[in-house]
Amino acid sequence: MSTETLSSESGRTVLRMRRELPHPMEKVWRAITDPKQLSGWFPAAVEVDLRLDGPMVFSFPSDPDDPGAPVALQTAGVIRAYEPPTLLEYTWGEELLRWELTPTDAGCTLHLTATYDDRPGSGSFAGGWTLCFDALQRVLGDTVPEQDYRVLHEHFAKVFGLDEGALTDDGDVRFERQLVKPKETVWQVLCGAQPATAGSQPPSGFVAKGIEPGVVSTVQEPLKLVYGSNGGEVSWTLRDGNGGARLVLTQTGPAADHLAAWHDLIEALAAELAG
Repeated sequence: MSTETLSSESGRTVLRMRRELPHPMEKVWRAITDPKQLSGWFPAAVEVDLRLDGPMVFSFPSDPDDPGAPVALQTAGVIRAYEPPTLLEYTWGEELLRWELTPTDAGCTLHLTATYDDRPGSGSFAGGWTLCFDALQRVLGDTVPEQDYRVLHEHFAKVFGLDEGALTDDGDVRFERQLVKPKETVWQVLCGAQPATAGSQPPSGFVAKGIEPGVVSTVQEPLKLVYGSNGGEVSWTLRDGNGGARLVLTQTGPAADHLAAWHDLIEALAAELAG
């Protein structure tokens, strides 16, 4: 069983997860510290000098299905706390990961506390770590069924309220939503059969219920589309995010009355992409 909470602490986002494991702490400790065992479940290849203040290197191959492929990305870290076999804390770039083990009658509980800045990406992080926990249990010898990352992502997006938009003091609307498909695919879904062109009406996928769209003033496929509406401006931007495209949608005021309509449109888009 795993549990998850999301909070804001000292200006950063904190994701907490835990899983009950039917294995002794010493066995799980080896699985979360030995690079050979980490390779079976951790999302990056790890090199580590296992001691307090020991350096770490996290590497991603250019081809995830080929461990021998050239390294595409490397990130450094350092061990901040080291108390075997109960506590390991280290940085991973700007992120801080804290792993704690506590004994139980059936084995132990693994606690993960991840501290980072990208709150809108939390659905991706929670979904990804859930799959990592599943893979960890398989490394430990358990039988764990496969789960769909897209389903997990959308579940956490809703549980954590990441699907909700915000109103500014000026009455503008803003949504930032992580999606599970690349920006090129998202753009195609939004356009449908109608291409987006400057000087024309925007494709219907870019228009929420109740919006009276003007002509498109800016289009940069598959990154940006802007059009006037209701005395303000609607802007869609897409960029690469964690596991798919990151969507930022804004409507300048007065826009408060359209918050629910934009929510419904974006969530219908997210559901279509996840399906």
